Amino acid sequence: MTSPEDTAVAPTPEQLAFVEEFALVLERMGLVRMTGRAAAWLLVCDPPEQTFAQIGDALQASKGSISNALKQLTTMRWVDKISKPGDRKDYYTIRSGIMPELQRQQLAQYGPLTETTARGLALFEDPDGPKAGRVRDMHDFFVWLSKEMPVLLDRWDAERGQS
Repeated sequence: MTSPEDTAVAPTPEQLAFVEEFALVLERMGLVRMTGRAAAWLLVCDPPEQTFAQIGDALQASKGSISNALKQLTTMRWVDKISKPGDRKDYYTIRSGIMPELQRQQLAQYGPLTETTARGLALFEDPDGPKAGRVRDMHDFFVWLSKEMPVLLDRWDAERGQS
């Protein structure tokens, strides 16, 4: 049974258009569309903390699809599941600062990718030759990202006053 506080204000057509557009972008990046919808809704909803029922009502989606989307978003750490004192319901909210945090976590992946592509280059008689070009391009890109991404993230923090 849905309680009155579980009923959210209905999304505006503009909010729903944003939700769909955002979901399509994330779908092109490999996520399930409903995961993108849930993330987008949590970006624009008011209040910013929403119950499972509020998200389902706003998105007009099944419990199963909302459950799967929220599970993926919490596993990916895009969304926090929180509780409030004296309230038995769980609330979901987009994590503040999640994008720079995810980029910092991804930095740890560049080392193994650089090492692996270096081993790939060693497979060629001439690692600088045309036959090694595909591996070299990837290797050089990961080396570059390893150097540049920390600088970009530091600049982001400085510009936002978080250094």
